[in-house]
Amino acid sequence: MKRTIPMLVATGLLGATLTAVSPASAATSSAVDCTKGGYTRVVNSYVPTNIERPAIDGRSYNIGGPLAYTYEICLDIPDNERFTIEVRSWTNQQQSSFVDDRPGDKVFRYSIPPNSFWQIYGTLTGPGSTYIYYTWHEKQTQA
Repeated sequence: MKRTIPMLVATGLLGATLTAVSPASAATSSAVDCTKGGYTRVVNSYVPTNIERPAIDGRSYNIGGPLAYTYEICLDIPDNERFTIEVRSWTNQQQSSFVDDRPGDKVFRYSIPPNSFWQIYGTLTGPGSTYIYYTWHEKQTQA
């Protein structure tokens, strides 16, 4: 796999950028219910506070296939906390990103074009030297 990524980048097969990226809900955390919505993948995890971490979606790297997909995420975190999410997509030495830093639970969507490569980072703001648990709910639909 190590040889595949540089080759895809060199040949331009990863000429994709993030598109149609936006919060799906501007609601406060009390209005967000991640148990509803038909999410097909759930990851329970934890992060140290105030440190940017990659792979908060449970995957080190995401590599898309020949079809475009839209991902809807419902993020369940402790009330009054702020989990900043950044989706980074790399294409031919260009980077595009989407950032959602609304406090509390949130729902957001991002779309990935065909043959793309991306990673999801997160920083959970909270008391120093603390680990805080979160639940990542995800569903994927064809764009």
